[in-house]
Amino acid sequence: MADQSKAAPAGTPNVPGRIVDGMRKAIADPKNHPRAFIRMTASGGTHGEKYEFEYMIDGAGNITSRMRDELKGRDCRGRLDADKQADPKRFASLAEAIHIDSLMETERAAGGFPPDSVVGRLEISDGEQSVSFVFLADDSQAARAGFRPSESLLRAVDVVYQAAAAHLNEKDVRP
Repeated sequence: MADQSKAAPAGTPNVPGRIVDGMRKAIADPKNHPRAFIRMTASGGTHGEKYEFEYMIDGAGNITSRMRDELKGRDCRGRLDADKQADPKRFASLAEAIHIDSLMETERAAGGFPPDSVVGRLEISDGEQSVSFVFLADDSQAARAGFRPSESLLRAVDVVYQAAAAHLNEKDVRP
């Protein structure tokens, strides 16, 4: 039986530099990398205070987003309509703002978060490889639990939250 304690976490690219190169190519020419994507999800909370969030944009610029926050009484879904057509430039702009180079230097959290935490996952793919970053999505929970994400991950998460808020026509979509 293989020793699973030494296995790389799921979502870790085989060659980290390769995903950086792949994302650079997707940023430069997103139309020819429609399988590239950026996805962020977050979910958790206690009964009556559940939070669920998802935002995804692919290389073609197609966006899907939704957010349900029981504590704040919000439930919204984004959709592509006349003023929100797919736009590959939108993907390129978001991917560039994430700064994948510095993000790849981030130490990955291994989980073990407290029960009922709102746990987030930022996943980035060049269409062939993907990498995931797990974090506590609620800033106050992260501070109490001592799981503060790196500055580069905080910046990337903030960029995605801003894009999602704009797509959902909300001021803020954070938990």
